[in-house]
Amino acid sequence: MHHSDRKYTIGRAPTCDIVLADESVSRVHAELEFLVDGKLLVTDCRSTQGTVLLRVGGAQINVRQELISPQDALRFGSVTMPVRELLRALDLKCSPVAVMPPAGAALLRCACGAVKVKNKRCEVCGA
Repeated sequence: MHHSDRKYTIGRAPTCDIVLADESVSRVHAELEFLVDGKLLVTDCRSTQGTVLLRVGGAQINVRQELISPQDALRFGSVTMPVRELLRALDLKCSPVAVMPPAGAALLRCACGAVKVKNKRCEVCGA
């Protein structure tokens, strides 16, 4: 999926592009931006609990605004998400065909944080 030059919000609010249903996450916690040159930028939106970049080598950086890679992970409050999972969630969200669960289907939260239909595979992590 091509996301060039687009910003996506991450937070607890249902209006965010990626919703993290956790009390430690601010309503609009952070922003992910795909720059024209293909780089990925994360910006903390003055969240209460902060955003922390977790580099592969173990470095932890408190984020105001940082370039990130798919190998990194981000912590929003107490929720840690691999950048690859965030990108996968955006690809699903931006997919031209969205499949809605049948009326009355039981929904639950997967271990990765995504919402899925009970007894079905998670479209984000495959669990």
